[in-house]
Amino acid sequence: MDTIPNLSYNLLAELDEPYANRELAGRLSCTRLTRGTQDFALADGISYELTLANTGEGILLTGTAHATGTTECARCLEEAAFEVTGEVVGYFILNPSQHDEELSDDEFTVVGPDGIVDLAVPVVAAVIYELPQVLLCKEDCAGLCPICGANLNEQDCGCADEPRSDHPFAVLKDLIGD
Repeated sequence: MDTIPNLSYNLLAELDEPYANRELAGRLSCTRLTRGTQDFALADGISYELTLANTGEGILLTGTAHATGTTECARCLEEAAFEVTGEVVGYFILNPSQHDEELSDDEFTVVGPDGIVDLAVPVVAAVIYELPQVLLCKEDCAGLCPICGANLNEQDCGCADEPRSDHPFAVLKDLIGD
């Protein structure tokens, strides 16, 4: 994965008053994401529209993140396009000692004394969460021939028509009566 650009934001300087709101929009110049072994190339980075709201006890982050790009088709390994929009959600605790027992660590981020948080983390997470598990170049992708490796979208290799004696299931042919 490319290095994710930092989207530092000073919460305390901008949202120090209870019930103050701030809207942010922009684009992270991230060109690649990786999830497991799958690599996703992003055409124009990740665009985002965010709202930060001081709830009195913390800062609530809501919004959306959008990305388009390409990855390998799960069947034929050719290029497959995708477009995703994810929901960005986060909560930043301003005074953590008051809330230690109420929230678990995965529900919030503690704001340090400098008031600066990196908003890129929840923006990128929203996109990664929405990336498809299996992406195909087209709905009826025929994939690759398991025998010769030919792309069956481009040609019919004929391997399925030719019985192979070295195939692991060839012995089953003798079990079936004519």
